[in-house]
Amino acid sequence: MSDPIRHECGLAVVRLKKPLAYYQDTYGTALHGFNLLAALMAKQRNRGQDGIGIGCCKLDMPPGSPYLFRERFDVSVDQMGEVFGSIRKDYKRIARKIDGQRKEERHETGVELPPFEEDPDAIKREFELAGEINIGHLRYGTSGGLGKGCLHPYMRRSTWPTRSLMVMGNFNLTNSGELNRVMMQRGQHPVFGTDTQSVLEEIGFQLDEAHTQLYHELRDSGVPGPEIPKHISDRLDVAEVIRKSAQIWDGGYAIVGVIGSGDLFVMRDPSGIRPCWYYENDEVLAFASERVALMSVLEVSEEEVQELPPAHVAVMKSCGAFSIEKFTEVREPKPCSFERI
Repeated sequence: MSDPIRHECGLAVVRLKKPLAYYQDTYGTALHGFNLLAALMAKQRNRGQDGIGIGCCKLDMPPGSPYLFRERFDVSVDQMGEVFGSIRKDYKRIARKIDGQRKEERHETGVELPPFEEDPDAIKREFELAGEINIGHLRYGTSGGLGKGCLHPYMRRSTWPTRSLMVMGNFNLTNSGELNRVMMQRGQHPVFGTDTQSVLEEIGFQLDEAHTQLYHELRDSGVPGPEIPKHISDRLDVAEVIRKSAQIWDGGYAIVGVIGSGDLFVMRDPSGIRPCWYYENDEVLAFASERVALMSVLEVSEEEVQELPPAHVAVMKSCGAFSIEKFTEVREPKPCSFERI
């Protein structure tokens, strides 16, 4: 008997367009984005045999507060329900702890605070995966090793939100060696063995370059230091960063990235080898590897779910501005045959 047919990696992205308080009032929970992500991943469970990863970015967090998070689980896809069940248990544990603290404070001060699960500000502050941007990855390993360290999303951190980056994808780059050589010629020390690391470092390098140029322009023009990060975030041209990063990439890819300042991007290879679909309304922007997953979870028609064009990058800035731009020339369409099974 032949080996069972498998698909490539699965992607799921949920970008909430309103404050968490809106979803608390409308859907009864501030975890609406997390719940949508879990449902999109469950609908694409056929795409991951080697593990799952989850990332979250919180918008407008005050200085000193963490804003970028990830969790990776080296489990089989059949254990996905257990993973999300464990995360929800952690959330309940946090709720009990905060409610206990508030009860003690009420006795001491007489101030009545709402239950934790009815307080979206507290949920966002205390629960790592409660944020406006939620991303999920189902891994089917085609390069690199196995184990938790090879699971997406990959991350690089900085004290500057506009230099912090989280990346995940469904891809195979055919020229990772060339990409690593380019980095070494710059003086970088790339990590071999995974094209994901090459993608992360190349986007990160271009992000650093753009950040540094903007920083010096703003500083030299007299903008006060505490105001500089907001100006950098507003002026950062994410599509241009992607345009420069992907100049010599060769292969099939659908790549998702989250910049710490709250900018989200999703890009697709020039030949449309890897699939990517999206849906947008006034509450949410969502992406997935499978159209039917978006249709089912968001309860929308086939016509309402759009295909991200090959050679294009979709960008939603932290302010909510959404655009789709071409980052390179479109090539002959070559959709992966596995994606049509």
